Amino acid sequence: MQKMTRSWFRFGLVALAVPLASGTAFSGDIVQGDQSEYNPVGTVIYWGGDLANNQNDQTSGGIGAGFTTALDGDLGQSGWIVSGYLGGGWVDGNTSRTDAAYGSLAAGYLWAAPDYYVSLQAGVHFVNNNESPGGGPTDGSEIGALFQYSFETTRSNAFYAQSYGSLSTAFEQRYAHVKTGYKTSTFTYGAEFTYLDSEDSGDTKRYGAFVGNIPIGKLSMTIGAGYQQESEPSLSDGVYGTVGFSVPFPIR
Repeated sequence: MQKMTRSWFRFGLVALAVPLASGTAFSGDIVQGDQSEYNPVGTVIYWGGDLANNQNDQTSGGIGAGFTTALDGDLGQSGWIVSGYLGGGWVDGNTSRTDAAYGSLAAGYLWAAPDYYVSLQAGVHFVNNNESPGGGPTDGSEIGALFQYSFETTRSNAFYAQSYGSLSTAFEQRYAHVKTGYKTSTFTYGAEFTYLDSEDSGDTKRYGAFVGNIPIGKLSMTIGAGYQQESEPSLSDGVYGTVGFSVPFPIR
């Protein structure tokens, strides 16, 4: 049975973590003892793409964009947040293909500490899958509840850790991602692990490396690549690559 498109996991659910990580980094760097250097960031816009290829030349990928907004105008402080995301993706097998569109809207609370932040959100998630051949358990559309979490350390020139994940009742989709490494005053780098799964399919695991918070003008870029392991009998193992961008928008 054809596994539904996996690109949703990488960017639909990453919608929670990318903007919060970037928002905290952009807004949380204060010159010690000089509060005038603090420039609050209230909204972060982000977008990106995902591509994977396995040993049988089966490909999958996706693109998407979203936002996260702090209702009090400052993602660097504790408070209520709202996020939204729209995207699309595909899985192209040797004898089958799945095209998908997806979107989410969620709200929750961000707890910001001096060296880390934690956030929890809940909302609604929509998925539309067009499978060929059709008729599978994940073919068609579903709307479900969405639950998300995110954690990231923010201290510069120190050990770096980030984790985010999500659970959706739409096609029983599950996602978890962990990064560990080092955070300099400019960017982050290290190793990453991803787990993703959905209704009536084997799970996918990714083992790779990343470089994040790469400054490009006012943009921040993150790239990742590595090995993709499939447990679905119809898919073989392969490689993946991701790229994402974000930009902050001060509200005050």
